[in-house]
Amino acid sequence: MKKFFIAIAVMFLSFTAAQAQPYNAAIGLEGGYPGNLGLTYKQFVGASNFFDYKANLSLSSEHLTLYVTDTFDWNVPIAGGFQFFYGLGGGVGATFASSTFFRAAVFGNIGFEYAFSAIPFALSIDYNPGFYMHFGNGFHGDFGYTDANIGLKFTF
Repeated sequence: MKKFFIAIAVMFLSFTAAQAQPYNAAIGLEGGYPGNLGLTYKQFVGASNFFDYKANLSLSSEHLTLYVTDTFDWNVPIAGGFQFFYGLGGGVGATFASSTFFRAAVFGNIGFEYAFSAIPFALSIDYNPGFYMHFGNGFHGDFGYTDANIGLKFTF
């Protein structure tokens, strides 16, 4: 009887691991609020964990901001190619306006993704609440400042 339960547990864990990672890596574009446009690279490092690297550009009539971020995320399969993910990350960047100042951030990442089974693409939406700091003419911190993005990635 003990061997039976072990066999069932191994089959269940194998099925879960196979479902948790719909692909190995993805590269794509994302955009969203507040005026973000960027490149993203997602790399799975385990059955349900991944790193999400982003290089973003934020442009408005008043400033230009360039920044890079990285998050470590946990992937939770829901059904089919539909996934929920959450994680933590940080980033650095610079804003160019009437004066230049540097930025640093510590933030959360929460979102949903759908990986198509017939074609090698995935659609995602994420939300990044956190603490964003500005260094230039003094220190300024924005707790609760958020980014929200929609992305399209090529999966491989």
